[in-house]
Amino acid sequence: MLWHEDLHCGKHLPAIIDLARKATAVRPDIVKNWYMLASLLIQAGEDEQAITVLTEAISKLPPDPTLYEMLAGAKHQSPRVDLLRDVLQCAPAIPIDDRETTISHFELLMKSRIADDESQVATDTLALDPLNSHALSVLGRVSRNNGRPQIIVPFCRAALERDPGHTRARFELAVAFAMLGRSEEARQLIDLDRFIEIIDLAPPESYATAERFENALTSEIGGNPTLKLDPVDKAIKGGFQTSGLPQPSDRAISAVLDLIRLAVDGFEVNLLEGLKDPFVTERPKQAWLHAWAVVYPGDGRQMSHIHDDGWLSGVYYVSVPKTSSGDPRAGCLLLGSLEHNGPSVDPPWGTRDIRPVPGRLVLFPSYIPHATIPTRSTDQRICISFDVIPTHRGSRSKKGAAPLSG
Repeated sequence: MLWHEDLHCGKHLPAIIDLARKATAVRPDIVKNWYMLASLLIQAGEDEQAITVLTEAISKLPPDPTLYEMLAGAKHQSPRVDLLRDVLQCAPAIPIDDRETTISHFELLMKSRIADDESQVATDTLALDPLNSHALSVLGRVSRNNGRPQIIVPFCRAALERDPGHTRARFELAVAFAMLGRSEEARQLIDLDRFIEIIDLAPPESYATAERFENALTSEIGGNPTLKLDPVDKAIKGGFQTSGLPQPSDRAISAVLDLIRLAVDGFEVNLLEGLKDPFVTERPKQAWLHAWAVVYPGDGRQMSHIHDDGWLSGVYYVSVPKTSSGDPRAGCLLLGSLEHNGPSVDPPWGTRDIRPVPGRLVLFPSYIPHATIPTRSTDQRICISFDVIPTHRGSRSKKGAAPLSG
């Protein structure tokens, strides 16, 4: 696999933000300079700075609907829902031919849950963009809650016809089949016996022991300035998460990301060439690695979710509390779980527990739902999660886009 540098990660963001600030200072009359600066600040988790920049741009430039949409999005990330509504009410009308801003507007209505009819907004979004993952997610959730999972099926099939490897469409179709009693078809889409790999990685040679490597990683993650409690639009609850890794001074994290890339290369080489599953046939030739760190206190956990932008996802365990004698499953990664995805349904593909161990790497397709079980420990569980994102998936390049990961 050809790896591209992830310019959205913390390592590069400070320099790119500085260049964007200079471009805005030199040519404040060019609205795209303001778009770029605000988008980068949101990507870096600097929501308040983004709000300041966008407010200044709106005061200096002719009315521009995209600036208002970005400002509302930044206030959603803050989160400041009441102010988000005020911004949208003041925004000028979006030109009828501005498809990208219209889609961004629809996505914001869905993410903030302020739409009067989420189902209609999702359907309108899919009419403009049949591959829109967030619209598929919302329509899937609404159709399940209404007891009509069959509604999402044609939309998923339409997305998969255009992109057979579409992560969200595959997941939503599998869940719809599960609820409709079409268990075998659901199991063909989500199979916990295929495409999952567990590897216990040795520390880099530059670290004398595994303990020293673990300590270095723990120190770098603990000192990350983007580490936040329960960031907006993430699956984490009662835990801390960073934005993109590494930061400029992160030596140990850079080393572990190199180990992860090597492991993904080996995983990709070993995929069965003759297998007709779209996960194999549509595997990317070029990708970037988007990674972030997660720190769980005793009750912290991840709710069941998938990673829309990814082809392959995974987790590397840095530090793990001792197993609780009261619950041997405490702290486990739970693959296949459908909790919090509408009405209760037992996943026909089952579930699979994976025990965290320091130095352990777990790889799995991004369409597999996964959650974590709280550790109930006084010690923290620390890990690095990541997605292998095909370069042709452009959702993260949209104006104001923030990573949707958990």
